[in-house]
Amino acid sequence: MTLRSYIILMLIATIACYLALGAMILFFDPLAGGILALIFFYLSLFLALVGTFAIFGLIFRILFTSDKLIFKKVTASFRQGIWFSLLIIICLYLNSMNLLVGKYIALLILALALLEIFFISYKSKPSIKI
Repeated sequence: MTLRSYIILMLIATIACYLALGAMILFFDPLAGGILALIFFYLSLFLALVGTFAIFGLIFRILFTSDKLIFKKVTASFRQGIWFSLLIIICLYLNSMNLLVGKYIALLILALALLEIFFISYKSKPSIKI
């Protein structure tokens, strides 16, 4: 898959997720729809945010970094898009439960930063063939 086809596919998927999110907001009442409506709302918002952050992160990395390996840029931007989206979704959920306080946000950011540090520093060991 080329970079151009990845970006086009990601744009199409992100637009589809935003359309699904819009449909959830227009056609379903979150209080009357039950838990399934909330799950679909948060899932469509999460996927739309992942696509948005991954695309913007990739464009930012292409413009401002000098690394020539494009697949590293794609994986890093997608992974960090997941982290940012997860942060937003968890904060929204905590806010809906009236549990959003500064210490929880700080702990969540710390946990996601530690996860990102782990993925940055993780090096796979080469397999030994016998």
